[in-house]
Amino acid sequence: MNENRLISSSLEDYLEAIADLIDANGHAHSKELADRLMVKMPSVTNALQALAARDLIVYKPHQPVVLTAAGAQAAAGIRKRHQCLCRFFEQVLLMSHEESDATACKVEHDINENVLKKLLVLTETLVSDPEAEMLRKKLSEALAGVPEEAEPEELLALNDLEDGQSGTIAYISVSLKGMKKFADMGLVPGAQLTMEGRAPLGDLLRIRLLDSVISLRGSDAAFILLKNVQ
Repeated sequence: MNENRLISSSLEDYLEAIADLIDANGHAHSKELADRLMVKMPSVTNALQALAARDLIVYKPHQPVVLTAAGAQAAAGIRKRHQCLCRFFEQVLLMSHEESDATACKVEHDINENVLKKLLVLTETLVSDPEAEMLRKKLSEALAGVPEEAEPEELLALNDLEDGQSGTIAYISVSLKGMKKFADMGLVPGAQLTMEGRAPLGDLLRIRLLDSVISLRGSDAAFILLKNVQ
């Protein structure tokens, strides 16, 4: 964390978004902030009130948000951190622009100024110094050999399966009581099943497992997670 920060990482995001919107549109309204940060209006109002209390913005309901001199200076520092990190991730680590931007958003709040300055020197040296050409080539070759991390597969609880949908059991929570009983029924990781339907009343689900149809309580099915749902 930055030792001298006066605002939280969340408020830094708001301040950065305000500056970006003003640069792009000439103004920053509460609704625009809500859309940009994908938050609800009450959260925006609370954040703007907190920034106004710190004299970083001028905030009046139903009017554009205005940065004070201190707010503009703080926003410039936040955006500089973001741009520096983006450049390092994109030009040194050869990440895509989208991934660089997303990663910078996560890192920028916790990196201190001393580390940031060193990253800036490293980036400038590797990118611009002619004597670093051989190192750039070796770095590029080495990074090309780093395998891309696969996106984690989204899992769906069995009780959320729609009628007719199928899936493969990926995981059964240890919180499920009577796991041996369910294992004896064939409900084990790797088993493929299909949602046949739900009882009109009550909590029972009808699950097809191989050539059998079994009944399962929805409250128990919530502890069984599926992959390859289709």
